Amino acid sequence: MGVFIAELIKIRRSAAWILAALVPSVTAVASAMGAWTSGGFEDGWNTLWIRSIGLYGMLMLGVGLSVLASLVWRAEHTGNNWNAMAAQPVAAWRLASAKVLALALLATFMQAVLLLTVLFLGKVVFHLPAWLPARYYAVSALVVVASVPVCAAQSALSARSRSFVLPVVIGFVLTCVGAVLLAMKVRAALIYPYCLLAHTTQLGSGSAFGGGSGADASALTIQSATLTVVLSVALSVLCVLATARYFNRTDTHA
Repeated sequence: MGVFIAELIKIRRSAAWILAALVPSVTAVASAMGAWTSGGFEDGWNTLWIRSIGLYGMLMLGVGLSVLASLVWRAEHTGNNWNAMAAQPVAAWRLASAKVLALALLATFMQAVLLLTVLFLGKVVFHLPAWLPARYYAVSALVVVASVPVCAAQSALSARSRSFVLPVVIGFVLTCVGAVLLAMKVRAALIYPYCLLAHTTQLGSGSAFGGGSGADASALTIQSATLTVVLSVALSVLCVLATARYFNRTDTHA
């Protein structure tokens, strides 16, 4: 817990929070305005959510997490901070886990901002009747869960590179690959973190992405939710262990 608190202190006044707020809010506003000018919201809240989560879930979320991971690791790659981190009497897997948890907190904040932006647009700007369907709140929670393995994967990349830009570029490419696999309806691709995240954002929306028929692939069910959680936990653990192994193999951890 102490290592995680140390990570929270590091990002407390970081630009990461500004980025985490801008990415979902700007994307949602731009997507909603595009929907409004191209025919409005024929299906009310459903249209607003689908248009808001579309580009965000398929591209902007993954890229945003890539940038955040580089920001979170930036301090360790400055000066002698890496050696200071390595000298801590803490297990390597705990150091790796603390970074991932800090990123997961930022991912949670991002999804909360997206959800609040959609609610604001729907009620205040477009005056939609009733409220956002309950299933989208559940989807938001699952998106946070599915964000963790991507956080872990990007954390592993950022730990290995002193470059701020390189892990972001790799994250962009990996996110695009995930979107392509999802569009190709490769069901087995869900074991790929970036594809799993994109797929999760489309749950409950009736999107044709994800494999199988559109309705079946994107349905929010106990089975689809369980699959998301199980795969997310397994992939996150693998990425954290890989990062910890890197620490140990490079003799950066005492």
